[in-house]
Amino acid sequence: MPVAAGLTFATVEEAQSSPRGTMILSRCPNCGHVTNTAFDAALCPFDASYEAALFHSPTYVDYATGVVDRLVAKHRLGNGSAVLEIGSGSHVLLDRLTSLGCVATGVSEPAPPAGQFELALARFVLEHVSDPVELLRQLRAVARRVFVEVPDAGYDLTTAGWDLIYPHVHYLSAASLVRAATRAGWAVADVGTGFHSQYLWAELENTGSQAGTDEPFEPLKPSIDVVSSTNQWRERLAGRTAVVWGAGTRGTMFCNRVDPEATLIGGVVDRNPGKRGRFLPIAGQRVIAPAELAGLAPDLVVLTNPAYRSEITAELAELGVEAEVTVA
Repeated sequence: MPVAAGLTFATVEEAQSSPRGTMILSRCPNCGHVTNTAFDAALCPFDASYEAALFHSPTYVDYATGVVDRLVAKHRLGNGSAVLEIGSGSHVLLDRLTSLGCVATGVSEPAPPAGQFELALARFVLEHVSDPVELLRQLRAVARRVFVEVPDAGYDLTTAGWDLIYPHVHYLSAASLVRAATRAGWAVADVGTGFHSQYLWAELENTGSQAGTDEPFEPLKPSIDVVSSTNQWRERLAGRTAVVWGAGTRGTMFCNRVDPEATLIGGVVDRNPGKRGRFLPIAGQRVIAPAELAGLAPDLVVLTNPAYRSEITAELAELGVEAEVTVA
């Protein structure tokens, strides 16, 4: 599979020769934690730009800033409260925290700096690091409470699995996230899901003493059928004038699994101007601007994330593009 799942390349030749990695998923029978035991960190160092790229979507910005607003209000932060964001690839949340009266610090590395913070944000970091428990221990030394957010394995491993990507070492479900947090010494205050149930989050509190290890969640039992979902989509795309909307990780994996020869998908639409005219890794589909859709006249637009359906449907209407819109 492509290592550079969220990146694009200047030429189709560069894209097709970009690095490849192997995924072997293994599951713990006790807590249901899933990890890629074939992961090679040398092929794929942590890159905060993966999540930062999502801020080109108004839907995602509204969601992420809403998370910050809720935490600041709930814990009565502001008035100079020190807040840390690790793995920060964008200024959006730091600016939001500052506007709410917090003193916000962001680091792009998946590790906390020295200091003391009322709140630390670790959004979409744990799934990328080799030892998430150790990172949670490091955060416990600098933060009073932590908000953790990861892709929910309960979603990714029970649907088509477009977010099974090489940069994700770990696939955390509620049971395994709680187990990791308590092993690191945190008390788990709350757990939930968001963004159309695709994200899993937990609020952790530093009580000053070791927490227990019991969790009220059943271990995840994956029910994904990659071969079946891939074949179904190949059959559906045959004979259609189809495009995929979104040149992020999910769009990349959809194209690589369903259309590895780049013969079924006419282009991949993305709002990010930095990606346009470039090519997806391995399969090599070209990234196009929304304005190019009128010339392609697609009869099918495939989304790999249901959270963006309303946003994209409205944009297609503005562009005058009449096509079936479906979520893979």
